[in-house]
Amino acid sequence: MFKFILKRILMVIPTFIAITFVTFALIHFIPGDPVEIMMGERGLTPEVHQQMMKQLGLDLPLYQQYFNYIGNVIQGDFGESFRTQQPVLREFFTLFPATFELAFFALFWSLIAGITLGTIAAVKKDSWISHTVTAMSLTGYSMPIFWWGLILILYVSPWLDLPQGGRLEDSFWIDTPTGFMLIGAFGNAIKSLILPSIVLGTIPLAVITRMTRSSMLEVLGEDYIRTAKAKGLSYTRIVIVHALRNALIPVVTVVGLIVGQLLSGAVLTETIFSWPGIGKWIIDAISNRDYPVLQGAVLIIATIIIVVNLTIDLLYGVVNPRIRHQ
Repeated sequence: MFKFILKRILMVIPTFIAITFVTFALIHFIPGDPVEIMMGERGLTPEVHQQMMKQLGLDLPLYQQYFNYIGNVIQGDFGESFRTQQPVLREFFTLFPATFELAFFALFWSLIAGITLGTIAAVKKDSWISHTVTAMSLTGYSMPIFWWGLILILYVSPWLDLPQGGRLEDSFWIDTPTGFMLIGAFGNAIKSLILPSIVLGTIPLAVITRMTRSSMLEVLGEDYIRTAKAKGLSYTRIVIVHALRNALIPVVTVVGLIVGQLLSGAVLTETIFSWPGIGKWIIDAISNRDYPVLQGAVLIIATIIIVVNLTIDLLYGVVNPRIRHQ
């Protein structure tokens, strides 16, 4: 088991290095001068421009900037925002609770609905119910997030009297030290979460539904299921206790990929719904050419995704011992 864990951890190191290099390179290829964007073109003399470039460390060769950045990251220093002059880590963890609530709620309802619909579609194979669920999952997977969000804002929000943006209604506010609005203002926060979580959870719902249906169909054809039927067990018990438990193993594996989809989808979702989280923070950083924020945000999010996938990979090895020898 120790050898299996060590092997998986060692595989993470080159991935992490590649992420830092690609992120750093691509961000610096974005057109635009961060100094001009910060200070404006009017009154920006060449002397002031050169001084600011030196102050921000942008006058150094790119390779030197990269190694300086990696050295600081190893020490836990992700730099300071060009725009706010605040540490990137502090800003990230200030905004992260909003993104976490949104992603968690989207994953929560998509897991419950996806497993339920996928199981029903497998049990009712070749029926109109199965065909309908399959068609809906394909539609949900291909649904553009920005279009789906605008549709909900224009038509569903006025109909159900739901907030069109923000974490709380305009007439309500609470200062919570944890940053989690669900703790201090559950009822009001839930209303604000409904529409953005539906938008963010639609694609994961489609993936989970299709994965559950496919896995259930495979499990329902196994010999031990036929043996359980021959013993006279009720069909409900066979499906829930014997089939679903084994069918959920691939679903658990795909949750790691879904976490990445949730965090990447949060960028568009938070922008559409004015949700004050990491996604909107990244969009603002792109507009302002705020290199430290972009580098830090991508690196931290990538680290979270790597840790989640590594954890699921290790748990999968515990559940299925055959994986440890691969």
